[in-house]
Amino acid sequence: MSQRNTTGRPSILMISFEVERCGPSRLPRALVKAGFRVYALCRPDDPLAATRFLERVFPLDAVTALHRFERSLARAMDACLPDLVVACDERAVACLQALVRRAERAGGCRRLASRQIRTLIASLGHPDRFDAMLMKSETQVLARRIGVATPDGATVGTVAAALGAADRLGWPVYLKQSFGWAGLGVVACDDAEALAAAMERMLDQRPSSARRLARRLLDRDWYPVATAVDVQAAVDGAPAMVAAVAIEGRMLAAFSGTVVRTLTPNGPSSVVEITAHPAMEAASRRMIAALGITGFVGFDFMIECATGRAILLECNPRPIQISHLGDRIGVDLAEALAGALAGRPTRDLHAEQTMDVALFPHGRGHASNDVVLDVPSDDARLIGALLRLA
Repeated sequence: MSQRNTTGRPSILMISFEVERCGPSRLPRALVKAGFRVYALCRPDDPLAATRFLERVFPLDAVTALHRFERSLARAMDACLPDLVVACDERAVACLQALVRRAERAGGCRRLASRQIRTLIASLGHPDRFDAMLMKSETQVLARRIGVATPDGATVGTVAAALGAADRLGWPVYLKQSFGWAGLGVVACDDAEALAAAMERMLDQRPSSARRLARRLLDRDWYPVATAVDVQAAVDGAPAMVAAVAIEGRMLAAFSGTVVRTLTPNGPSSVVEITAHPAMEAASRRMIAALGITGFVGFDFMIECATGRAILLECNPRPIQISHLGDRIGVDLAEALAGALAGRPTRDLHAEQTMDVALFPHGRGHASNDVVLDVPSDDARLIGALLRLA
């Protein structure tokens, strides 16, 4: 971690590319309560920029060219001297990973100082594990290797291979691009016609050699367009998740969520039951250790109806939309992180209760006596920014 911050309080720089997300904007309050100084590098119209719990917002005007993002990041890191950098979405993760990879090559980065690169590596983890954190295919390979249950599936490169895999797995199946989020790049296929059409669309999205050259010349080839595609067996079960925080592969605290309602069929949750789930949390602990993760992370699971097994779907190397909720059930992830950075002994935290939470703003119509509405009532500007997303 950075050693240059002399304010007496650890600082975190949050980096957000996706302005449609609600979750990242809810985390600064928890971090400030735990003793952090929190900064953000994001677009002005991002809900994250609206929360009153930030020390400062550094404007992010463009992220398509890596050198422009690097310049903005270097300025922000010079100003706030972060102890930890937290990427808030998959595009931010991919871009930061690209900078670290560039720093390892001849010529290195153009703007970032070596101490800033060290902070990024400390925040993101080992570069040789980047793909396993971000790419669904690689996450599945790692999980199987360490004995974490995953759906049956195969990585495919052609329509014929996809159809062959589906015939072996049995219908229905899911076709999944390795890089994606919030249900993007995931298609449920009930028959061969639907699978062939979906696979052809995914193959058509891959850039031609001319476009790849143009992206490289424009310094935009950090975005992982041509990623692997998997055919995955459908799991008859309930979607669930784990929100966790870690330091160098050591899980500090975690709690679980079971999805009650979602915004769209494969999209983000709007109502979640937050609780403890020992099997999911144990699997997450093993994945965190294998990945060497530092910071906030989430894992998506399916709880199989017939067996109750927790089956891992993917890793989200960022805060997820319930990461700020742990203090409601006795598992404050921000407090656990602050304690670890301060060298305090780690307490074995377990959820003390179960609670149904309607996530603001999309779940606000489902609040009741039995469902708590998680509205940021002490952050008026943020409420307005979030309502604009509804």
